[in-house]
Formats: sequence, C-alpha cells, structure tokens
Amino acid sequence: MESIQNRLRRIRETLAPEEWRDARIYRHNDEYKLDYTLVATKVSSGQIHFYDLDSDEFTPLNLNG
Repeated sequence: MESIQNRLRRIRETLAPEEWRDARIYRHNDEYKLDYTLVATKVSSGQIHFYDLDSDEFTPLNLNG
C-alpha cells in the first residue's frame, strides 16, 4: 500500500504549473499519528487549497477561522 506522503508527492508532480503554484506538502503531528497535507495556490483565483484525499480533489482552505 502506498504511503500518504508518497501519494501526495505523486499528485503534486502531476499539477499543471499554469493552474497551480507553490505546492507544498506539510507534515504535522495529530495527537497519536504523523499526518501530511498537500497545499497549493490556484493561479486563477489566488486562493489556497488543500488536497482532500477522501474526495480526491482540491478544496479551498478556509483561513478566516
């Protein structure tokens, strides 16, 4: 089974530079496990999105709290 980190790396490699920029994978500790998140900026809107592994698509990141 492919690790989450490797899956996110593979997804990041397929992102079109004219559609996405500043794609980064962040590692964070979630109480009892190490978790990873892919974050990228959509060029057309300038909005930051995160990759939702459950739906296999980017979702806008709510930075307003």
